[in-house]
Amino acid sequence: MAIVAVYTLWSEVGGQYHLDLMFWPWKLGLGLGAAVLVVALTCDPKRTVLYGSLLILIAIAAGVVTYYYHLNEPTDDDDDSPATINKTLTRRDMRFLREP
Repeated sequence: MAIVAVYTLWSEVGGQYHLDLMFWPWKLGLGLGAAVLVVALTCDPKRTVLYGSLLILIAIAAGVVTYYYHLNEPTDDDDDSPATINKTLTRRDMRFLREP
């Protein structure tokens, strides 16, 4: 259940599109590491500070990786409408277009 919660939270906060662009070992390592630490937090109350600190470090690392993929996402090249410029010609412009 912790794995589902970690990946759902990550996709909601970081954006599913950035997760789709991300290299799979980043997702696997950070997601499973966070899930293991969440379970460890509930199992061992003596080491709560250690596990909580490690979980915060993994969350920061996941944010940095997600931000990197946000900055380096591909551009949209599928622009269907060509860029056209409509210009109204004046009489002065027409004078230069006439053949001598």
